[in-house]
Amino acid sequence: MAVVKVKSDLTVGEPDPARHRGRPIVAALAVANAATDSIGSKYHLIDLPSCAILDARTAFQVQNWGFADIRIGTESDNDALVSVLKSAGNVVSPVVQFDAKHGKPLWQVLGLAADPGGMIGIYAHAIAAATGAGTMLAEIHYRFR
Repeated sequence: MAVVKVKSDLTVGEPDPARHRGRPIVAALAVANAATDSIGSKYHLIDLPSCAILDARTAFQVQNWGFADIRIGTESDNDALVSVLKSAGNVVSPVVQFDAKHGKPLWQVLGLAADPGGMIGIYAHAIAAATGAGTMLAEIHYRFR
């Protein structure tokens, strides 16, 4: 067997500052919907830097959200971050520790072809009429330069 010396991606070249020494930031939010909200409604949750690294602790508490389908994404892509039925669980986490999205900048997690730079708005979308009034809580954990 060969003896090797291999470097991690943090020791080769100039590592991404957000991954190497990123400052942890936590934002807590709540958003409410009315029982009369219909298909096509949008709920602006937060604006995040396109190069922010989402942490696995990011979670949306959807137990009391007034929609059966949970869709969270950008303003124009309703499920870029989350697409799940509310019945799948009370808490939805878009990034799981060590999954394919681990350590990736937000723009890649959202499936964009290139970094648009600046801020990206994150939205919850109604793809059907509300089943009742409700509230979604969330904690967004991310690292930023």
